[in-house]
Amino acid sequence: MRIIAAALVFSGLVTQASMAKDPVRYTVRVEEPSSGIYKVAAEFPATGDDTYLSLPSWTPGHYTLENYARHVGRFEAVDAEDGRALRWDKTDADSWRVVSSGTSRIRVSFEFSADTLNLSGSLLHDDFGFFNGTNLFLYPETGYDFESEVTFELPEGWLIATELQETKLPNVYRAIDYHELVDNPTFLGHFAIDSTLADGIWVRLAVYPGSYMREPARTMALDALEKIAESLHELFGDPPYDRYTTLIYLAEGIPYLAGLEHSNSHFDVLPTVAFEQPRLLFTGFIYRLLSHEYYHAWNVKRIRPAGMWPYAYDRQQFTPLLWVSEGITDYYAQLILVRTGIWPGALLWRSFEDAIGNVESQPVHEAVEDASLNTWIDPTFIPQDYYYDKGALLGLLLDIRIRDATDNRHSLDDVMARLYREHFLEGSGFTTEDFIGYVAEYVGEEASWSFYRDYVDGRQPLPFQQTLALAGLRFESDTITEPFLGVAVAATRDGGTRITTVQPGSAAARAGLQPGDILESVGEVEVTDEDWGSQFREVYTGAEGMRVPVKYERDGQPESSWTTIGSRTRYVHRIQPERGASPGQLRIREGLLTGETEAG
Repeated sequence: MRIIAAALVFSGLVTQASMAKDPVRYTVRVEEPSSGIYKVAAEFPATGDDTYLSLPSWTPGHYTLENYARHVGRFEAVDAEDGRALRWDKTDADSWRVVSSGTSRIRVSFEFSADTLNLSGSLLHDDFGFFNGTNLFLYPETGYDFESEVTFELPEGWLIATELQETKLPNVYRAIDYHELVDNPTFLGHFAIDSTLADGIWVRLAVYPGSYMREPARTMALDALEKIAESLHELFGDPPYDRYTTLIYLAEGIPYLAGLEHSNSHFDVLPTVAFEQPRLLFTGFIYRLLSHEYYHAWNVKRIRPAGMWPYAYDRQQFTPLLWVSEGITDYYAQLILVRTGIWPGALLWRSFEDAIGNVESQPVHEAVEDASLNTWIDPTFIPQDYYYDKGALLGLLLDIRIRDATDNRHSLDDVMARLYREHFLEGSGFTTEDFIGYVAEYVGEEASWSFYRDYVDGRQPLPFQQTLALAGLRFESDTITEPFLGVAVAATRDGGTRITTVQPGSAAARAGLQPGDILESVGEVEVTDEDWGSQFREVYTGAEGMRVPVKYERDGQPESSWTTIGSRTRYVHRIQPERGASPGQLRIREGLLTGETEAG
């Protein structure tokens, strides 16, 4: 069942009387949307002679330090009771000291420049804005355990979509602690919002610009969200939220699709073409993105590595377990699409083939634990998403091994459900020992820890052929040596080809190419259409070491240089259902696709 939602569909009000303590009060004001400035104020209890306040330096799920305080200007502090100006100064990059002697409550205010279109940033323009709470909401350095109230002062007619708790007062919301406060990205302004029911729980979809909330994209997105939600409710039990919201910002001409998870919502940035041609584009990455971010409501937002329990917003929080938090999430994102009928089973095997190719083609093979730790430093030789693909493949291999060792009575589903019950619901994060220990209860201690040493902490080639055979799947590989330039590119609005990354040591690096350059030609190949890469490989096959000219544009000026043709070895992988699979192998294969076990 689906209904058209009003600005906000609600599932439980928070009353003023329900708050046991005087909350920290925030105000977010939009006066002139075109200025790109949020005006933010907050009232805090004074903590003695000096009160120390900070902004986060990162947003959970986006593992990089971003120092949001760099967007802050016109900072002021006053006595909240009589308006007397208070002295203040900066103590580090994102912290302030307010001299609070002689007062019981302080009020600080500042302007925040919201000009960043990314998942962890904030944006404000003529008719719309979004923000992440980590950008706008200061916290007292005494800790995160405080209730808060947020009042929005907005232009007339602006709507609000957020999973902060509503109150009976218009445009006033509450949070039980700082973690909840900053874990709710918010849409403000003019956008479209729609809802569906999944097991009696409202699942909402907010889209900007609202004109793109039309058929068939509207129905395709809501149907998928409903099915994904119901599948996850069945997998983990009662949902941990009263309502869930997917927030989608559509932008013209961007060369990427991306999402960021939150406890009761997720925020996606997509190109407008995603909703203009949904029948072409949803089946691939968009359905997978929706499923991935939704599964995160359990895995990483609640089933969380001990190294990130609780969140600390002033420093990096290293963990070797992002291969579980992100990689196994990506594994389930794809399984769920098949289990709900959104994807055909054959597409699952094609997706895993692509993941194997991505992992095997990397110039450096890294332990997936190391890749998890390295995400904070954006490593040069290993892409930041290495632990996504390799973690997803580890999830596949572990799932098959658990099913094989238990005659399909148990699966990786049981491991994830136990992590949820025995760690999140008990108020703790999990460790590698916890995860491998649960696997060992099904597979055995020696086999589980050997798998860990070889393929998680180690760098041994993953055992695809042997393990996939247990599920009646045949694994084959071909090796291809081909010319390789060493760039990733994206189309510009005027049809050009902008370089986004340059691989160290590649032909592109030897030519002096840099991210941001507009590539025009390489030797005889004009970079004029999407197929120029295949033309390059066709023309220069067997020409390794040949010296060729390179033409490009940098900062609007034409440039040229020379390079020598390089090559790379690429692997083409195929996963095929084995026609002669045994009944046991077929049960495992079907169990993967359906989620069924012999006990269930």
